[in-house]
Amino acid sequence: MSTNQKKFLKILIVLLLSGAMLFIPFEALGVPINPVQARVVALFVLAALMWILEPVPIWTTSTLVIALCLLGISNQALTFLRPDRYDKAEVNAIVQEAVGSGGAVSPELLKEIQDTVNARLKKKPTVNEQEVRMTLGFQLMDYSEKAETKGEAAAAQTLKEAHHRLYEDALSARIKNLKFVNVMQQKTTMATFADPIIILFLGGFFLAAAATKYRLDINLAKVLLKPFGANPKFVMLGLMVVTALFSMFMSNTATAAMMLAILTPVLALFGPEDRGRAAFALCIPIAANIGGIGTPIGTPPNAIALKAMQDMGLTITFGKWMVFGVPFVIVMLLVGWFILVKMFPTQQKELKLEVGGKFLKTPKAIIVYSTFAVTIALWCFSDMLSLGLDSNTIAIIPIAVFAITQVITKEDLKSMSWDVLWLVAGGFALGVALQETGLAKDMIDAIPFGTWNPTVLMIGAGFICLFMATFMSHTATASLLMPILAGVAGAMVKTGSMDDAGAIGLLCAIAFASSLGMALPISTPPNALAYATGLVEQKGMAISGTILCLLGLFITFVLMYFLQTIGFFAV
Repeated sequence: MSTNQKKFLKILIVLLLSGAMLFIPFEALGVPINPVQARVVALFVLAALMWILEPVPIWTTSTLVIALCLLGISNQALTFLRPDRYDKAEVNAIVQEAVGSGGAVSPELLKEIQDTVNARLKKKPTVNEQEVRMTLGFQLMDYSEKAETKGEAAAAQTLKEAHHRLYEDALSARIKNLKFVNVMQQKTTMATFADPIIILFLGGFFLAAAATKYRLDINLAKVLLKPFGANPKFVMLGLMVVTALFSMFMSNTATAAMMLAILTPVLALFGPEDRGRAAFALCIPIAANIGGIGTPIGTPPNAIALKAMQDMGLTITFGKWMVFGVPFVIVMLLVGWFILVKMFPTQQKELKLEVGGKFLKTPKAIIVYSTFAVTIALWCFSDMLSLGLDSNTIAIIPIAVFAITQVITKEDLKSMSWDVLWLVAGGFALGVALQETGLAKDMIDAIPFGTWNPTVLMIGAGFICLFMATFMSHTATASLLMPILAGVAGAMVKTGSMDDAGAIGLLCAIAFASSLGMALPISTPPNALAYATGLVEQKGMAISGTILCLLGLFITFVLMYFLQTIGFFAV
């Protein structure tokens, strides 16, 4: 079967399975969802399968998700796909019953009130029981005041009484029994392309591009590796430390590619049968995958977790994330280093890492060095200095400085990983679809999460996330799971079975788990780059990666439990 035939088969499977979601009798399964929500379920399945099977690049799936949201789920969807968002006739009947039939309110005035109520509800981004009651109450009181101004005392009094009747049992029950169909808002959907988290990532891209262009990355590597001497074990540890450090602020893939390039002459020093070659080739992707966990911009799952927290009204600053992220990275690097040393012992007694080049001293290079230092310092210490800047706003500084000084040119912009930004935006749009259509809430309401143990939820979700991240994009995994678990956490907070700190811990654990999937060459691009060297067998990668990711998941659970216990996440 040819490559194109395989792609066609995968796409056919995706379309059949996602299309089938539109015909599942969810109500019979105890999950009453409306037609728009059924479309969201189908979209979710389509996105998940496309991200797993990858018949097309994963960023293109994200653009498809946003397009389908706009065309089929938003308030500006195709006309024949726009639903009636509530029962207009029933709302009119409620207004009529509230007003009564005493004759004080003329049929013309009653019709005007009904039309005004429906016009107001039509403009509401979200329609629910509270919005209907508030709109009805406001309009009845507004028309009562107008009638009183006109000297129509009887009509004014009747409308006041109608307002009070809205809270009586009979009308309250009718309002409560209304069925609502909410849709995504066009502006909200399109805004995912320029979400503050996207700007945070773009700032990271600018820093990474400038560091590479002006040799800051390679020269820092040279300086930072000096203390590790010539012993192969410690040279490998040094490589892992430097790789992780760069990965905290650069793309994991770009970091792995850069460090593997630096490593090339060293790998040539090993004998053809020396297993140490595999250890050195593996240490780079392991460190790149782990290092990204250390900062909010290190890897997309971290940014997706921050976005989910912000939507819940919760925040973790850049510096606060590093307080627990960096120690986790250090511990995991040591664990990974120990595993590699034991699994792949080397026969080499001494290694000398030759990395040429000097720090540039041109005006633009100095701009890069200073801007890099200022940005990182602000990310780490902005709160301490009480500057009032969040991480997203700080990220615009390198973008503006490098653009105005032409450190980053139009050609540099073209080479940036815009596909990653679009991929993340698609994940955000999927989360918006789940939230704004009410699907996440309705599905959560159908499950008694209030009786669940938060620790069990974290462990179960962590293992599911790790399994998914082993076989599909880490970003796609986080994009699929984070909105659902954010909704679950929100529901548990409301029931009192979880506090805000627990919600933050859960989402951080899922972000960590998303980055720990590294057992296979397909698990993450840095793994694929290392596998492409020809020095790593899939079996060795699978064994070391599986041990490391399971230990990492255990350490994650322990870390989150400890941080919650000491009140670190208290808000």
